[in-house]
Amino acid sequence: MKKPSASLLLAGLLACAAGPAGAQSYTRQGYVEPSAKTFELTPYGGLFWSTRVNGSSGTLAFDAAPEAGIVLGIPLDWKSQLELVYLFARPQARFASTSAFYASSPAFPVTTQYLQLGGVTTFDQGTIEPFLAGGLGLAWFSPGSVEPTGAGMATIQPQDTWLFAFHLGGGMKWWISEVIGLRLEARFLMPVLFSSGAFLSGPNGAAFQVSAGIPVVQGDVTVGLVISP
Repeated sequence: MKKPSASLLLAGLLACAAGPAGAQSYTRQGYVEPSAKTFELTPYGGLFWSTRVNGSSGTLAFDAAPEAGIVLGIPLDWKSQLELVYLFARPQARFASTSAFYASSPAFPVTTQYLQLGGVTTFDQGTIEPFLAGGLGLAWFSPGSVEPTGAGMATIQPQDTWLFAFHLGGGMKWWISEVIGLRLEARFLMPVLFSSGAFLSGPNGAAFQVSAGIPVVQGDVTVGLVISP
């Protein structure tokens, strides 16, 4: 019997080696279970805005302002997370009086903070993850001191206000690596006033009142850095 040549033996060995390698390559192209993540930490910044507030004594208007915050996310399953959200902004506000007892005010700062407990649900897993988010908690408004513009008019004395609030939003996460990503999001933030109350007051009584419901709709557009060890 004629012995096989060295070239034929080499070809046979290469064919045998290619079989497992091909099978391994096919397996890697299949579904891969996402790795378990303990938490996500997302510091972010953006632009904060508010609608006007119409009251019995006048109108309160807010300027757009820069915003900073942080989100702590705890995964619940492959597409849902529990989130703790903190937001800080300090927009300038102006009170335009329609009352004979109070003067309009120049611009004054209103320190605004939100603390919300909520969640996020993604539609897809991968490099780009679109999501919807929402939650509820507290909103705190702390106006700075203001002076009236009219001579002899009562000075408006700002008061801190705590309100129940909720938020709704959506956006996407763009994963640059397994542990670092970008989060782009837009939200509506809605404090809720369950009964009439004063946001600003003076020596003769309330200077600004709103009815029950949502006195102001606020919102933001943000970009954050997602860290997921």
